[in-house]
Parts: sequence; structure tokens; C-alpha cells
Amino acid sequence: MRLFHFLTTHADQILLEWDAFAATVTHEGKQLDKKALRDHAAEILGVIAADLAQPQTPEQQEAKSKGLGAHDPGRTAAETHADYRMRAGFAIDAMITEYRALRASVLKLWTEAGGGTSAGDMRDLTRFNEAIDQSIAESVGRYTRQTSKATDLFIGILGHDIRNPLGTILMSAEVLIRTGQLTAKAAAPILNSARRINSIIEQVVDFTRAEADGVMPITRTPGNLADQLDKVVQETQIRHPTRTLQVRSVGSFEGSWDEGRIGQLLSNLLGNAFLYGEREGTVRVDMSSTPRHVSFSVHNEGPPIAPDDLQRIFEPMARGSPNESGGERREPAGLGLGLYICREIVLSHEGTLEVESAAGKGTTFRVTLPRLPKPAAG
Repeated sequence: MRLFHFLTTHADQILLEWDAFAATVTHEGKQLDKKALRDHAAEILGVIAADLAQPQTPEQQEAKSKGLGAHDPGRTAAETHADYRMRAGFAIDAMITEYRALRASVLKLWTEAGGGTSAGDMRDLTRFNEAIDQSIAESVGRYTRQTSKATDLFIGILGHDIRNPLGTILMSAEVLIRTGQLTAKAAAPILNSARRINSIIEQVVDFTRAEADGVMPITRTPGNLADQLDKVVQETQIRHPTRTLQVRSVGSFEGSWDEGRIGQLLSNLLGNAFLYGEREGTVRVDMSSTPRHVSFSVHNEGPPIAPDDLQRIFEPMARGSPNESGGERREPAGLGLGLYICREIVLSHEGTLEVESAAGKGTTFRVTLPRLPKPAAG
């Protein structure tokens, strides 16, 4: 029996195997009934059977092997299946596993029925695998596009719908202070809380973009790194008037980088130093340069970072362990994204970010950046 005929006449048996496997897939979404678990499996199987029944040119075979096979206008059954699985909370790897199980079930049942013994059967088998790969490509492509849309929507909501009312809160508090309706002391909790919320929003937006795009987006412009960092240091000192902040620089610092991102990088490192360093200790920024690179470090006094934490502090959502040496370790105000964002900014500038931490010596984060980006390949 030809494979396309087998798929048609044994569809119910094949789909029962699909149902049984789909019910075992572990995912964090909602539980699905039998109808929902099967969703568009019958249509997918029907499309594959119809494809096998038609002659195929070498060009069509090559296109299908790349997931570029032709199909009717509109969403395919595989694309619709991806939509349903995404809404149900299936991860993309779980959905791919379903296709693997479908492939295995068909081949097992077909072999048990006597298929796979002739040269024609081998050609059918090759085309069946191509058709399954085409369906996987359609499902994965649709899932990825929908995920990207959701990411863009999420960033849009954070960037517009939340920032706007937050800006209104900040502006209103400042107006109340200027008009004497509210003292600066009374308004301080409002302003500080709003700024903290805004900082968290910025971190989440940056994290989402970096995860979605694979790299932190930057726009390079020529400038002097020392001048750019000096602005951040002055702003940070104003926000922390009781802390001691020193800057030392030796060398020249002309180059090309994203000033806003570099400022964000230093601001995050200084915030981390103030948060985890000793309150009475000095935070020091040291700058140096070579003909091709510029470097700056942020050093704080205080207890060291635990050795295990040194391996993970640049990962998203990671925070340092509780301080076991008895020193002060204040509660972080963010989401544990600050150092992750620092790492992504440095990587997008083709630089390096290192950390050294030891008892009695404090903690130093060191950034090294090339003055100019690498020439484009080709």
C-alpha cells in the first residue's frame, strides 16, 4: 500500500496515537480536552497525504527541504496549529515534539502494515519526511512571528501606556513642590517611587528587546567617552549626595559608541556599587586607554561577592546571595536585570565586562571597549 493511501485509510488510528502523545506533553498552559489536543492534526495529515499523491519536481523537493514549499493562500493547517498551541501555553519545543511523535507513529503503523519494503516505499518515505519538515517549518515560522508581535506589543504598552501616566505623576509632584502646595520632603517618596518604577520599565524593555533581537540595539556616534561618563557621574552624585564618589582618568577617550547606552551602563554599575558597597566607603571610577581601546572600572569597598555568584550575576533575574560576612546588604529595588543589561550593552559594543571581588579588596567591575567597531565583513 502506498504511503499516501495508508495515511488516508488509517487516519483515525494515526490520530488516536497523536491524541495519546499530545496528552503527555508537559507544558505550563491550560489543560486541553481531546478535541483541543487534536485541533488541526487531521488537516495536517490530510495535507501531507495529498502532497504525497501528487508528482514532484526536483525544484519542488529542494524548496520543501528548506521549508519553502508552495501552499494555498492564507494560513496553512500547520500555521493554525501553531496559533492554537501558542494560546494554550505550549512552548515551541513541545510543539516540535508533537511532529516528531506524529512522524514516529506513522512510520511504526505503516511498517506494521507491511510498508517500507519496496523502492517506491522508500521514495514515499523520503517525501513524507519532507512534508513533515515543511509542516514543522510553517508551524515554527508562525509561532516565531506571533511571539515577535507579542513582544512588540508588550514593549509598546510599557513604552507608551505606562510611561505616559508615570510622567504625569512626576510632573505633578514637581509642580506641587514649585507652587508650595507640597514640601520637597513630603514629595520625595512620590518622586523616588516613580523614578524606581520608570527604571524598572526601562530594564524590562531593554531585556525584552535584547532577548527578542539577540543583541542590545545601539546607535554609535563619535564622541569623548570621558565627557560622556562625567555627565553620568555628576548626575549620580546629585542623587546620592551623602556618598563619596571619586573619578580618575589617564589617557585619551575619543571613539564611537552609543552615548545613551554607555551612560546607562555606568549608571547601572554605580547603582550596583552604592547598593552593595559599604555606605561609608568610597566608590571609585578609574579610566584608562590604549591606542585601540578605552577602559573604565567601578570599584566599591565592602564584602566580596560569593564565588558561586560570580558565575551568574550577569544572567537575567540573578541577584547576589545574602551577605554571610555580617556586612550590610540592602534589598535591591529592581528585577535583577541591571548587570545583565550591562553585559548586553558591552557585548553590543564588541567589548568585555569583567568582575573581581575579594575579601579586604572590595569589588571591581571593569569594562573595555574598542574605540571603533570592527569593519563590516565583505
